[in-house]
Amino acid sequence: MHIGILEDDELLANHLASVLHSAGHTSAIFNSARTFLPALNRNTFDLLVFDWRLPDQDGIKVLKHLRASFQGETPVIFLTAVHDEQAIVTALEAGADDYCVKPLRPAEFLARVAALQRRIYPTKQSVGPQTFNGYTFDPMTRVISWEGGQAQFSGKEFELARFLFENSDRSISRERLMQEVWGREDDPFSRTLDVHISRVRSRLGLGSLSPIRLRSVHGFGYQLITYAAPGQEE
Repeated sequence: MHIGILEDDELLANHLASVLHSAGHTSAIFNSARTFLPALNRNTFDLLVFDWRLPDQDGIKVLKHLRASFQGETPVIFLTAVHDEQAIVTALEAGADDYCVKPLRPAEFLARVAALQRRIYPTKQSVGPQTFNGYTFDPMTRVISWEGGQAQFSGKEFELARFLFENSDRSISRERLMQEVWGREDDPFSRTLDVHISRVRSRLGLGSLSPIRLRSVHGFGYQLITYAAPGQEE
């Protein structure tokens, strides 16, 4: 998973990133709400880790903002030195999915992360063909097939299409797509992603007349909409 860390203690933030990296995750660190909130407009996170107390506003306010935004369903784990039961209940009622009490115990923390990952993003057990919404992806041949057609793709096009189908109905940022498929950050002057998106959309028939539609999210990235209503913007 790609995990956002909102923690103003630099040593703890780096420790969290190291612990997550050891479990195969990537992360981005933010030391304040002021730096974190704008990042929601350019990146997609699978999980967020929030400190309770921040230099500019508390984590509860940030959580409420998140739940009101388009990334409102992203799971959140709170890190807190507060042992008061009512405070923890407040965080859970505000939309937190879990919490860990400081000092951090890495094994417990990773177990909670793994539990959320299993619940919200079920583990893919098969390394063979996978089917999403009627489209079957064969990683050995890079062929995608569906009722009435099939097509073979280049490696990047195949991975891009599969990632979008794996995350159906989620708005995925350009930055996240570039990281997942090309392993690098987005270049604002590059048309690489847009060209690949256009090819995937055309070859899989994901245009404006399709019930499964690949559309742009203005200023952010792309979204694969399953069973879109007729006339919805592409």
